[in-house]
Amino acid sequence: MISDRFRLVEEGAIARVTLCQGAEGNTVAPPDMRALGAAIRAAGTAASCKLVVVTGEGADFCLGRRVVPGVARPAQARAFRENVADAILGVYEDLRHCPVPVLTAVQGQAKGFGCAFAAQSDITIADPAARFSLPEMDTNLPPTLAISACLPRMPSKAILHMVLTRETVGADLALAQGLVSEIAPAGGLAAAVEAYAAKLVDRDRDALIAIKEYMRLAPTMDLAGQARYGANLIATEMTSQD
Repeated sequence: MISDRFRLVEEGAIARVTLCQGAEGNTVAPPDMRALGAAIRAAGTAASCKLVVVTGEGADFCLGRRVVPGVARPAQARAFRENVADAILGVYEDLRHCPVPVLTAVQGQAKGFGCAFAAQSDITIADPAARFSLPEMDTNLPPTLAISACLPRMPSKAILHMVLTRETVGADLALAQGLVSEIAPAGGLAAAVEAYAAKLVDRDRDALIAIKEYMRLAPTMDLAGQARYGANLIATEMTSQD
């Protein structure tokens, strides 16, 4: 699938995905979401890829879902699920199932879908002035899809507070609540991303894949299953290295 809302450049061990409609706040409609998720997942399957980096041009990372002029909201529940909800959920699934880690850099605002995307990413580095929000209840739309993306990362009460109050969360609080992995120095977001990437790309790809897979599956297991699965993964990696 092709979209003019982002571009993909593969640079050796790093696949770089850039939301490239900064003048429009890098908003994305459901068809763009399907293309974006598919591109990220496919890039991560390349044998040379160890990391997917997602950034956004302009002042804001992503201001959420794009409403296309002239396209009415689907009137039937089935149509809404197929045309809108499944596209959003598909991006979350593609982020989870991309074999290698996905690192997202956030500047300015990450609203709605943009906030959920940042939460679902494996690593999120934020500019000190970055702001995160789930404002859907401004129009009485329960943001249950975005909540599903945030739940694995954040305390439920923190998510509920964001949803019900529609308040914007700064980078410091986002870090404390698990939405963000690291806050970059002022003016140093790009440098922080490259420094973090350097710590990953010199590692063995299979080891990175094992960590990503474990972090995706282990939380759904009981304690014994987590331990056993971890033992199997590390045994496979240690006996497979040259």
